[in-house]
Amino acid sequence: MEAIIQISNLDFYYGKFQALKNIHLSIPKNSIVALIGPSGCGKSTLIKVVNRMTELIPGTRVCGEILFEGKSIFDPKISITDLRKKIGMVFQQPNPFPLSIRDNIEYGPKIHGERDKNKLEQIVHESLDAVMLWDTMKDKLKQKATELLPDEQQRLCIARLIAVEPDILLMDEPCSTLDPMATLGIEELMEKLREKYTILIVTHNMQQAARVSQYTGFMLLGELLEYSETPLIFSKPKNKKTDDYISGHYG
Repeated sequence: MEAIIQISNLDFYYGKFQALKNIHLSIPKNSIVALIGPSGCGKSTLIKVVNRMTELIPGTRVCGEILFEGKSIFDPKISITDLRKKIGMVFQQPNPFPLSIRDNIEYGPKIHGERDKNKLEQIVHESLDAVMLWDTMKDKLKQKATELLPDEQQRLCIARLIAVEPDILLMDEPCSTLDPMATLGIEELMEKLREKYTILIVTHNMQQAARVSQYTGFMLLGELLEYSETPLIFSKPKNKKTDDYISGHYG
């Protein structure tokens, strides 16, 4: 399959501490790729490097290459704002702006210059519809987003990303604060979104990785020890450490 992200020889440092070590990873377009592994193994750091969010942290350093649609994300000519528009991120804790539902969705398009009221109305409708919130929220668009249920807040945050027409959704433990039913709803949403977007998800929930992803990578101590199609990772892992982790011997 066509790779939308190609990572090669990637090293990343927080000061003198090396958090990522020689990462090689190819992410196929319109797939869900899950990163699993114990806490502190570099999963969240990796996805933050992919949209250069780690550059907000003083003293960090990156070596290696990340190609997005064949072009280096580290090219000095690349606008970081434009990059993060194309590669958006959803965090563990839902973080809607303390504004109305409508204003949350319109915020990104307005930042990028959209002023046409009819177009903004269409964006609000389509973005909420994509995350299956339109039917319940269409008459509540003036409601403050922070008053929504956690599951609705997380869906709204995804809709806020969709509003600026990204290509990739980075999800850092998007279900960690949700109950099982809400988690199932987000997983069903991810499968629906895969038709249009590529998703890279960090999860501690191996069952979730097995349910939603087509490809899974196992990380340990900053290294990507194994990366393969999800059914193979969970049924026939090649690396003993992957097998140990999946079978619950550590992690």
